[in-house]
Amino acid sequence: MPELCLGCMKETNGEDICPNCGFDKNTQQKAPFLPLGERLRDRYIVGKIIANCTDSATYIGYDDTTDTVVNVCEFLPAGLCTRSSEDNSLVPNPGSETVYHNYLDEFRTIYTKVKKFSELSATTNILDIFDENGTVYAIEEVDDVIPFEEYIERSGDTMEWDAARPLFMPLLSALSQMNQDGLYHLGVAPDNLVVTSSGKIRLINFAINEVRQKGHKVADVLYSGCSAPEQYDKNGVVDEQTEIYGFTATLFYALSGKLPADAVKRKEDGRLLISTNVVKKLPPHVVSALANGLQVDKAQRIPDFETMRAQLSAAPTVKAIQEEIARPAVVPEIEEESEEKKGISNFAWGLIAAVIALVVFSAVGFYWVSTNPFDGLFTPNTEQTDPTSTTDATENVADDFTYPRDSEFFRVPNFVGMKLEDAQTLAEESDGEYKIVKTVDDAFSDDVAEGFICSQSPEGRTTINRGQNGVTIAVTVSKGSQTRVLPEIDNMTYEQALQALSSEHLLTTVVMEFDDDVAENSVIGYQDHKAGDKVDYGSEVTIVVSLGAKPESSSSDTSSFTASEAISFIDDDSSSSSE
Repeated sequence: MPELCLGCMKETNGEDICPNCGFDKNTQQKAPFLPLGERLRDRYIVGKIIANCTDSATYIGYDDTTDTVVNVCEFLPAGLCTRSSEDNSLVPNPGSETVYHNYLDEFRTIYTKVKKFSELSATTNILDIFDENGTVYAIEEVDDVIPFEEYIERSGDTMEWDAARPLFMPLLSALSQMNQDGLYHLGVAPDNLVVTSSGKIRLINFAINEVRQKGHKVADVLYSGCSAPEQYDKNGVVDEQTEIYGFTATLFYALSGKLPADAVKRKEDGRLLISTNVVKKLPPHVVSALANGLQVDKAQRIPDFETMRAQLSAAPTVKAIQEEIARPAVVPEIEEESEEKKGISNFAWGLIAAVIALVVFSAVGFYWVSTNPFDGLFTPNTEQTDPTSTTDATENVADDFTYPRDSEFFRVPNFVGMKLEDAQTLAEESDGEYKIVKTVDDAFSDDVAEGFICSQSPEGRTTINRGQNGVTIAVTVSKGSQTRVLPEIDNMTYEQALQALSSEHLLTTVVMEFDDDVAENSVIGYQDHKAGDKVDYGSEVTIVVSLGAKPESSSSDTSSFTASEAISFIDDDSSSSSE
């Protein structure tokens, strides 16, 4: 193996000073960090330290099994342990044994869960987790990325909503799934985000929860403007709403170019100052979502990411509706195809299987009539099926008719009218006999309710050749009827109306008007429609929302905007010190 620079893991060509990064190979890495060149699990070579948090250290590394550069993350809680000079193992400090091992178990659990979500584009890809040297190591994939702050700077210091939306929605989905599994990052902030070469946002630097809150045995690391008020209180409850605060603050930064004021300061003045020029570029529902996600009082804050998704998706594009509202939030895992299937989509294989089924069907029918090869073999339920009574292997048989697993034939189950999740559960229980894949596009259906399977290929109750790798069944999920009926929204709250229209997959534009009879933030009605009107899926409707009774005098640049006066507009030439 060629000599590698332990500063960048590239070949040095025999030079003492790396021609690629300038790292001196005679450099010594001081304790408590691992020595340069240390081998872990007899495959990972440890290089220089590239990040040091209060609960861990991250080194550049090299996997000589796969010949790839990796990051090596080591649990190394500052002040709780020392490194043995004999074997480089970590030894808890006297009196800290219990805390050390509790934090160690938490670190292992966190990265084990992160590894489970590694296939999501918005999360760190964990390649390996193992115990060694009295601690835990997580091996992370290295990708070509740039810091999020640099990405925003390259974007002109702020982003338009239409550009920010596809960047942040995958992060929202990932956080929602992780939080539902009990995994919290609690440090969502520009410092902990990178953008990949493919334009995807990625969350990095996971840590034990105690690092993200004051008052614990390990030093805290909080992020001004992004850490929620409860993270500054040892007795505060940190949960999904804490994650909501950090996510919203980061989105606020991307859209406005500035972070909100520190949460401690906002306890005294909870207003969210934002430039009028920025506000003019943002849809009203996005401004409202920013206000609701950054409420200092948790009781007033958006409760979960699915509610945040609904508030941010109140007026998306038609394509975004199809991708983020009509589809399930959790993408079903698809089993990897065999080598001979690579390059051809699962849906294409389903169509090919259908064609093969027609050929096999004809041959089997002729053979059946000529020889009756299965006479008396199958007995679905309690009555024997007489194969001589039909010229078709799929006719005149009970609905639960199946071929034995050692047969070359397979009778396709019927999944039409079934929930996708239920069909996938049955596929898992079939022990590889067949598998379910979802087609990319859903379809309108007047007969099958939204969210249920409306078609499949091969069709249900047909007989096909089983093949060597089991049967792939492609299913299409219904989007419901293409025609939608406008719901009654008069006097609903602003958020309730947006949710009602979003659930019908309609685009929403909001017009704000003063009204002496309708309370502030309540809906006056539709602008050009009325409840009960029929419109197409994805149509745009305009609703009129009340600003309350018209004041005697007002100024649009200094007045408060909805969401319980959580946002105040400021002129662009106002002093930034007000934040």
